[in-house]
Amino acid sequence: MRINIHAGHNPDGKVACGAVGLIKESTEARKVVKEVISLLEKKGHTVYECTCNNGTSQADVLKKVVSKSNLHKVELDISVHFNAGRNDLKGDGKIAGCEVLVYSDSSKAVKYATNVTRSF
Repeated sequence: MRINIHAGHNPDGKVACGAVGLIKESTEARKVVKEVISLLEKKGHTVYECTCNNGTSQADVLKKVVSKSNLHKVELDISVHFNAGRNDLKGDGKIAGCEVLVYSDSSKAVKYATNVTRSF
């Protein structure tokens, strides 16, 4: 399978870097992207990293991610964000949640989205 993946924001400290507080979303998303790429490639998939590191605004980050992503004909696009969380600094082992967006119920991505959300 051919897959695009990106961390959803500019790097920390730049405009549109994502949430900062309990975690630095940009830093953690980049760690997840790196690990997911490694795991997918070990399974034989072709993975394109489309993260933006130099956006000048939120709209520019999105524009650059879309531009990079559109360079590849893929079956799946993955955008990593941390949108579900809670104030749990000690870590009680409970998961805060998960969300997956699929544009069409007839998309091949539905089975992957279902598997991701069922694991939470």
